[in-house]
Amino acid sequence: MYDLLIVNGSVVSPTGTESLDVAVNGETIVAVGARGSLGADAQKVIDADDCLVIPGGIDPHVHYAMNFEHILTTEGPPYSFAAALGGNTSVIDFAFQEPPQGLLEAIAVRKQEFEGQMAIDYSFHAILTKGFSYDVVEEIGQAIREGVPTHKVMMTYGYMSDDGQMWGMMNEVAEHGGMSVVHAEDDAIARWLTGKYIREGKTHGAYICEVRGPIVEEAAIRRAMFLAERSGSPLYVLHMAAGSGVEALAEGRAKGLPFYGETLSAYLSFTQEEIWDDSPIEVNGTTYDARGRLYNNYPTPKFPPDRDTCWDALADGRLQVVATDHALVSLKDRFETMSTTIDNMQAGQAAVELRIPLLYDQGVNRGRFSVNRWVELISTNPAKIMGMWPRKGQIAEGSDADIVVFDPNKSWTVRWQDLHMSTQYNLWDGWELTGKVRDTVLRGSVLVENEEFIGSKTSGRFVPRTLLPEVISGDFAFTSEAVAEPVHG
Repeated sequence: MYDLLIVNGSVVSPTGTESLDVAVNGETIVAVGARGSLGADAQKVIDADDCLVIPGGIDPHVHYAMNFEHILTTEGPPYSFAAALGGNTSVIDFAFQEPPQGLLEAIAVRKQEFEGQMAIDYSFHAILTKGFSYDVVEEIGQAIREGVPTHKVMMTYGYMSDDGQMWGMMNEVAEHGGMSVVHAEDDAIARWLTGKYIREGKTHGAYICEVRGPIVEEAAIRRAMFLAERSGSPLYVLHMAAGSGVEALAEGRAKGLPFYGETLSAYLSFTQEEIWDDSPIEVNGTTYDARGRLYNNYPTPKFPPDRDTCWDALADGRLQVVATDHALVSLKDRFETMSTTIDNMQAGQAAVELRIPLLYDQGVNRGRFSVNRWVELISTNPAKIMGMWPRKGQIAEGSDADIVVFDPNKSWTVRWQDLHMSTQYNLWDGWELTGKVRDTVLRGSVLVENEEFIGSKTSGRFVPRTLLPEVISGDFAFTSEAVAEPVHG
């Protein structure tokens, strides 16, 4: 007898879609076979008829309970059950190392904050901030050995580090089998343009997309690529929005370099056009004629051609992952602590619950890429690039039983009141989507059943990661076909 059987579904992988049943014992997938071949003897049977069965989603870029330049994101680990309702079974958050704290201490503290608080599995990137020391750099090797192989620097904002520090980090990361991660915006160009626009009286929040425009991203990406190539470090560029930045990264990949990039749900959905919206929004009794400022993020959304490039790059392989940068900031902080003008422009978004259905609706249903590519972008590629494969990111014997049943025919309207993230707004409010997560299984335990959360909100575990040799070398390749017809009728 199996503990769990998932039957009658279409199992989707990057290489194909087949009518298969999946058997689980304990926390592990123990058998995958043709429909009906595994019998029906199980403690629990999930009928996935007319549904897609996919590996649990992995969002490699989230921020729970992040304190960033005096802004505390209002959503902590207890709200991670919302990610499961959106089909995610793993996320990667960040451990901030801020002087005088050491790197290993920062990771240990973050682990302690998450332990027993997460509904789904999790790991961390380490962020080395500000004027980090030689001592901090020398801790990188031990952090990698303990399962945190991805190390980030900021190239702008108050936590930024200079090129010398980035060079030092990249060399150490390369020596110990890790990967460098960057928030790529050129601080000097952004500051110059911001000052210029303020001098000219152009302070409307939508101008943030121009003062932190494509040149700001591309310049930083090219600097990071140069240092990564010379140091021998793999490179992962977070939250890419600029088409020219995507092209720059593709140049490096064309040379066989181990460079990878993600874009965000928000950048595939919104551009500067939405930020111009001056319709009113009320916050704590005060009305602001600035609803459109909610669409901002950092890096900033760009322009329609940039959005088009991001979509094209997901289909043809120039970009490998879709993440969210989930960082939920309250309306109060967005409009009272931050601002609506370019000198202190607000940001932050709630997206982790919507990432998977949004990409299905806007990607697969619109014929931009196949259902197999969709699975690659939301699960398989994050697992491989981030060192969770083969434990995560596939439906195969021996892998964790992280499984999602997705109804490709379910039509629904996004309403922030129906979501489970801790905010009273959502950027996609009112969007009509086709395709929705029905069931989510984490390591054999059913967390979501028929769109209702029924599982434990504290069973998530830390996942130590080790990078694959082909990711380090740059031999990582895609396996899916790019374009296909919509799955739903």
